[in-house]
Amino acid sequence: MISFKKIVLTTDLSDNANVAAPYAVELAKKWGGQISLVHVVEDVVYYANPAATEGIVPVEWMVANRKDREMQLKLRAEELAKKDGVTVKDVLLQGHAANAVVDYLKKEKADCVVIATHGRTGLSHLIMGSVAERIVRLSPCPVLSIRPPQK
Repeated sequence: MISFKKIVLTTDLSDNANVAAPYAVELAKKWGGQISLVHVVEDVVYYANPAATEGIVPVEWMVANRKDREMQLKLRAEELAKKDGVTVKDVLLQGHAANAVVDYLKKEKADCVVIATHGRTGLSHLIMGSVAERIVRLSPCPVLSIRPPQK
């Protein structure tokens, strides 16, 4: 029997990512499921930073950035749970976004993943790539991909 009890909702903490939340909430309500709100902090080897004299971001900045993202993620999870009356846990991962999400899906035996796309096409898609597209190709479970409304 198909069920959607373990729902993973990915977020890059942008407003664009919020368009996928209502879909994850509806699945959770319909199936009595739980949402794992997942954000990935990308591995950083080198960041060009005009404020840093040698062009390398100090470790302190990276630690503060991670803590800030962790706090944003926790607030979004609490807000989603309170507003929509569903169980939401915040999950902060580190690594390459698509790979980290796919590994998490496998480890948790997720029933589905809900992800917002940026809707890039053409040259910007070629240059930027697509985390969502890679997750669709590699996911061990069904993927619900939500494209944001056109402006």
